[in-house]
Amino acid sequence: MMKAFIASLAMFGFLVCQDNPQIVRTSYLKAKQGHVAKLEKGLKDHTDRFHQSVDHTINTWQVVAGKRTGQYLRSTRHQGWADFDAYQDLPGDPEHWQRAVAPHVESLGGNEYWRFLPDYSYNPPQTTPKMFTVWFVQYKAGQWSKHRDAVLKIIQARKDNNSDHQSAAYAKAVGGKGRVYAFLIPMDGWSDLNPKKMSLFDMLEKTFGEGEGSNILGSRSEAVEKVESEVILFRPDLSTSEIE
Repeated sequence: MMKAFIASLAMFGFLVCQDNPQIVRTSYLKAKQGHVAKLEKGLKDHTDRFHQSVDHTINTWQVVAGKRTGQYLRSTRHQGWADFDAYQDLPGDPEHWQRAVAPHVESLGGNEYWRFLPDYSYNPPQTTPKMFTVWFVQYKAGQWSKHRDAVLKIIQARKDNNSDHQSAAYAKAVGGKGRVYAFLIPMDGWSDLNPKKMSLFDMLEKTFGEGEGSNILGSRSEAVEKVESEVILFRPDLSTSEIE
């Protein structure tokens, strides 16, 4: 059914397997003081008018924790680079944005393009989650391979111990500062942040042996220059709708 197909596209697009690499374009926007309701009304009207087809799918997320709390994140589905070359705004799209949305925007972040990393993801979600915790990780020069090796061991430990953990990994391809990776963890609610019955450390110890949990997690941490996190809440009312 078309409805199910669009539903799979309406998130970051984990079910979409186009030509590799799979790319997502994102940008943040911030409402002017006192203009939140007007901005949301404009975004909804704009999305309803110009983003209700497969070629124009858009998702909106609201940042509810982190330094960008209160801002909105707009993202495309997974696409190949050629799809961005072929993309064209629908007639009237730019004009409507300038009329209905732009007057209520204090700042609009530049476009960033993120490449999905299936090898460093674990059981990524197949439906749109209510929320994501997003960890942005910047590595020390020359240290990505050390972190990569630790991530692969962590994935192996989760598999060996039948973990129900889910994560999706991305590398920034273009835009912004530095070589940054993003690890997205889906949540149904804040209570998902409670400790699990079996910790990651215990999984690593069970899979790789006593003392290896500390070694693997330590190696991962040593490779990191900077870490930031945020929580984003999916806003279906401001995103591409399911289509019958």
